[in-house]
Amino acid sequence: MKEGKTKTLELFVDSPTTNDKGFPQEAKFLIVIDDGNNRVAFQLNQSEAALLYHRLNYVLNETSKEYIELEEKNRKTYEGKKTKPSRPQESEDDVFLDEEE
Repeated sequence: MKEGKTKTLELFVDSPTTNDKGFPQEAKFLIVIDDGNNRVAFQLNQSEAALLYHRLNYVLNETSKEYIELEEKNRKTYEGKKTKPSRPQESEDDVFLDEEE
């Protein structure tokens, strides 16, 4: 996305109605995406909107899990670099051996 241009997403709903023959009509959904220069709209019926909802829910859950896994992996890597093992401490025995030689 370029600087200064905001994207908007709008959702419009036409509630279920009764048609001129007395039968119920499903709700209609209109999704509008606008980037400041272009505007695109998608019209969905109720069953298409339900399918989109379920697929988005599934994909969002999966990508959230992936993100959490990456975050934990990166945290462990960062913490491993942050706490590098230092030189082993000389023990008292090592000091005495050096002095005797």
